[in-house]
Amino acid sequence: MIHDFLHISITCRDLERTIRFYEALGLKTIKRFGEVQEQGIADAFRLPTARLAVAYLAASTEEGRMFIDLVQWLDPAAAGEAYPALNNVGLNRFALRVSDMDATIAAAKDRGVTFLTDEPQSVGDEGMRFIVATDPDGVFVQLIEGF
Repeated sequence: MIHDFLHISITCRDLERTIRFYEALGLKTIKRFGEVQEQGIADAFRLPTARLAVAYLAASTEEGRMFIDLVQWLDPAAAGEAYPALNNVGLNRFALRVSDMDATIAAAKDRGVTFLTDEPQSVGDEGMRFIVATDPDGVFVQLIEGF
């Protein structure tokens, strides 16, 4: 029986740069691993080897919260590009719920984050607003208020 969502994993080319991006959005680094080499990971995902650097980021340090498993693959090295458009098949974006959209945007912009639009977009008549950024490797990150 499934209990809950645990994490999403995002592959990046530069762990430190990508951590700075997500921290600029307001997430916290809750755990860091140095270089990890685990044959069990390689076997589970049908890779010849698995050498990687990992950090966990979350909105809260509270135990049991969903988190981002941020991975920089060292061997084999990260390859390819993130989805260029939302209509690509597969996981194409994720959303972070915010309580104060304007303050979150202002703080993120002060820390160097750029968004795809100048202002948040409103959807429906329920007061939901959202804005989208891309992380350093092109992953779409949506901030949502009022959902």
